Amino acid sequence: MPRAPGDWQKTVRSAKAQIRKSEARKAIATLLPALRWRYDTARNEAIALLASVGRPAEPDLLRTLRFAETAVERRSAADALGLMRSRRAVPLLLASLADPNMVVRRSASVALLRVRAREAVPRIARLLEDESGGVRVLAASVLGEFGERSAVPGLVHALRDEKWYVRQIAARALGALRDPRSIGPLRRAARDPRRAVAEAAAEALAKCDVDM
Repeated sequence: MPRAPGDWQKTVRSAKAQIRKSEARKAIATLLPALRWRYDTARNEAIALLASVGRPAEPDLLRTLRFAETAVERRSAADALGLMRSRRAVPLLLASLADPNMVVRRSASVALLRVRAREAVPRIARLLEDESGGVRVLAASVLGEFGERSAVPGLVHALRDEKWYVRQIAARALGALRDPRSIGPLRRAARDPRRAVAEAAAEALAKCDVDM
């Protein structure tokens, strides 16, 4: 599959004109094939435009998220639904946290954060055990932004992750949550052999007003 058609900018301009004319259905039909594009800049422009269409685009995006065969399409649909703050998408986004492709799991996590679907926190916390370090680090970041202290045990466990960047972001997330349960683990993490992790843990402790 090509990364994007050579004239992808023409497609985007056409969709913008259709949106300006309030031709939502035409714009949706123009943009949906762009969810398969593998050129991030082009695809992200199409995603943002679909999100700007709002509710008329929801049914097509929900079908894409549920049934599309390619991960790039499912990922793109999740991105668009998140940008739309679509509450209707929450059940499918929750299901997408178990998608076989890591890019879809990552996009679903971010979309659920954008929707502020707090019911997703326990499911996203499970991703701290995901096989992909990229998924684990994003889950830690998202949990910190949700601000739900129910995520603290999982984040504390993530301070011992084999990947230093997961430990680093877990420390930052715990700093954002400022929960007393994280103080002891953060003190230990402040002695992590990886400097970036130790510094993140020290900063998190400072946010918790802990005297080092």
